[in-house]
Amino acid sequence: MKFFTKIVATVLLISTTVVLASEDYALTAEYKLLNDMKMAKEQQADIVSMSKLLEAKELNRKELMSSVKRFDKVLQGLLNGDKTMKLNGTKIPSIRHQLNELLMAWNESKVLLSHPLSSELQKQKAINNLNTILIKVSQTVALYNQSYSRYKQRSRLSSIVNRHMNSNHTLALNTTLY
Repeated sequence: MKFFTKIVATVLLISTTVVLASEDYALTAEYKLLNDMKMAKEQQADIVSMSKLLEAKELNRKELMSSVKRFDKVLQGLLNGDKTMKLNGTKIPSIRHQLNELLMAWNESKVLLSHPLSSELQKQKAINNLNTILIKVSQTVALYNQSYSRYKQRSRLSSIVNRHMNSNHTLALNTTLY
């Protein structure tokens, strides 16, 4: 009987693993903050782009201000939601706290970037501020990734429990009928 139990347990484990791998896409599609997470990752690229613009020999002011405006709009959407960008915003305290810290740092940088950056010293200060922003954005992305990992774990666990609860009821029903 122990041999039979080991085989059943092994089959259940293997089948659960195979099913979970196939369900990963479904889990991804249901995660409400998926687009927010993607946009937060794109924020990193925007910061790098702004830094490169500041390091160029000739500053393309129009492109810089366009990047500033886009970064600001996405950041506001990550905090409060934005239907046009399909951002939900979040109520997760750790992410909201990090986004608020990012917003405070960003507001300082935004003011600096809005002024004419004629001297190398001003450009270097703006680049240093953007480096600080990049660190905060990276920390925000890490929090989104943690949230997504926890979501997947909870979903998988719930799926396993539901599957086994349903199979146990079926098994109990089958044994009662025979």
